[in-house]
Amino acid sequence: MSNSNILLVDVDSQIPNLALMKISAHHRARGDEITVKKLGISYFPTRKKQIQTVYVDGYDEVYVSAIFPESSKSFCLTLEHPRIPADGTYLDTEGKMPRVYKGGTGFDLQTKLPEKIECMRPDYSIYPEGNTSYGFLTRGCSRRCSFCIVYEKEGHIRLDTALEDIVQHKQVKFLDNNILMHPEHMNLLAQIKNAGIRCQFNQGLDIRCITDENAKALSELRYLGNYIFAFDWLSEEAKVAKGLSIFKKYVSEPWRTKFFVYCHPDMDIAADVVYRCEWLRKHEALPYVMRDISCWASENSDFYIDFCAYTNQPNLFKKMSFAEYIAKRQPKNVARREKSLSLYQGSEG
Repeated sequence: MSNSNILLVDVDSQIPNLALMKISAHHRARGDEITVKKLGISYFPTRKKQIQTVYVDGYDEVYVSAIFPESSKSFCLTLEHPRIPADGTYLDTEGKMPRVYKGGTGFDLQTKLPEKIECMRPDYSIYPEGNTSYGFLTRGCSRRCSFCIVYEKEGHIRLDTALEDIVQHKQVKFLDNNILMHPEHMNLLAQIKNAGIRCQFNQGLDIRCITDENAKALSELRYLGNYIFAFDWLSEEAKVAKGLSIFKKYVSEPWRTKFFVYCHPDMDIAADVVYRCEWLRKHEALPYVMRDISCWASENSDFYIDFCAYTNQPNLFKKMSFAEYIAKRQPKNVARREKSLSLYQGSEG
């Protein structure tokens, strides 16, 4: 059996794409030739996107992975020198369209890798510039937040990959969505500590699950950067306060914690979104505002752009007020500056 030519298309990943690396490992084990195209398409709805053309001549199979629905619409697969008869049949003079497989949340939530590929150790050679391993100790989350697709895609939390099958570098970023909810999380944290690797849970930890026991365990890891949590709902302020109070007994450095802050146009800007960010400031924790996609189409889209540019840059958030920042960001656009400031202060309308 002759070797196959395989094309892997990474549409929009910001980190090495696990699915494509496992597919690469599977095909390399069969002796196939691997080519990778990284399109780097931005998921931001306001960014102008030209349709990128990917020529697939000469390939037997093409695997395409997209994380965001917006970017999955911003490319096309085609033959370089097609001949299109009157009946619309898609042919060319040298070959034919290869088999194409598409996956990732940019396309749907149901498509999964076959088990024989899912269990492969990722092939990091297709991302040679990296120095970090990625993987899931656990998959899923038993919470069902309205803005989150994890439960729909992966279901209740469960064990996934053994630590030794994830680590291929001196540092690891774990992609678990809610490891502290798993009954075995203390054992998993102990394994990481004993392995002596530098690590981070970069999808965030659940502040509502923090206890003295797991806070101490987290503090004993060789941790990379900020410990990331979430403060998505104002109604959970008391739970966030309790968890942060416990955690700071073990990790007391100011600004060492960062919180994802979910933001939706239906939320009151000053009394809810701004309040949560200023609450974090008082507790010397950083916000990272995560806009719902509907924010871009809202009447206050300019404010959300200005606000996120401020809150999501730690050096700016820590050293100046929003009023000082917006004066520097919009020195000539007086109307936009004044509207953003009034929304921030709650004086709009």
